[in-house]
Parts: sequence; structure tokens; C-alpha cells
Amino acid sequence: MTDTLAKLEGIDDIPAGTPPGQVATIFFDPRCPYCHAAFTALHGKVAARWVPVVVLGNPEVGNRMAAAILSAPDRAAALASSFDGKLTANAAPSPEITAKLDENRQAFASIFAAAPQLRPGVPTLFVPRPDGRLAIMVGYEAGDDAKLRSVLTGS
Repeated sequence: MTDTLAKLEGIDDIPAGTPPGQVATIFFDPRCPYCHAAFTALHGKVAARWVPVVVLGNPEVGNRMAAAILSAPDRAAALASSFDGKLTANAAPSPEITAKLDENRQAFASIFAAAPQLRPGVPTLFVPRPDGRLAIMVGYEAGDDAKLRSVLTGS
């Protein structure tokens, strides 16, 4: 699973000095308020790879936003701008970016198809445990950043 997640197109938001194996992978929709809350709580504090997946209504708008993030020279800054409502996403996605977004969406759907006990939602966080297993957290509420840190450190 970790190898599959690493191959997906995303945005690295990894503070300097982060030990290997302590990077969460987070599927997000750029229009999702819960994803925004997770980003606000985790940005600069917890290492994460943010993987855009457009799953909320009006996919054309979502795809334009996700494509603008992935096409930006500084993806992390573009991600922050998208959550702050300052990202301009006027251009249609390139065929290459569209293919990457489709790959992300298919991986997201496959994960939930393989785990029917989970209900799909964004954000979905894959958090590596010290023993190498992955914890899956679906959704985000205030205080979940502490739970994520606890999983990462095994405490």
C-alpha cells in the first residue's frame, strides 16, 4: 500500500528533519472545509503528502483547482493559497494533469472498494505507524492532529 501511495501525484509538505517513514499521505479535495482544517492544523508541524482527489460535487471546478495546484511551480504554496481562497484556477487541466488526477481518483476508489467497512470521505489520512503498518483516518475534526502524531510516534 505504501508503494502505491508514494506513486500518486501529490504535494510534499514535509518539514526539514522529518525522519524517514513518518510522512502521512492525505487524500483531499481542494474545496473541502475539513481538508482545509486538517491542512491548517498540520501544515509545518506534521510531514504530509497531500494527494488531490476530486470527489465532491461539480468535478469541473474541483479538477481546475487541483490542476492549478499540481501545475504550480511551488505546489505547497499553491495548496495553501487554494485553502485560503486565493488560488486562481481558470485554465482547463492539461491532459497529463488530468491523467494524474484520474489515477489519484482511481486509487482512492480502489482503496475504499477493498475496505468496505470504511466509508469514503475526505480528507482520508494514511498514517504510518512505527511498526510499518498504516493507520487510516477518514475525516478530520479539531484535535485529530494530536491523534495523528500519536499514531506516528506509537505513543
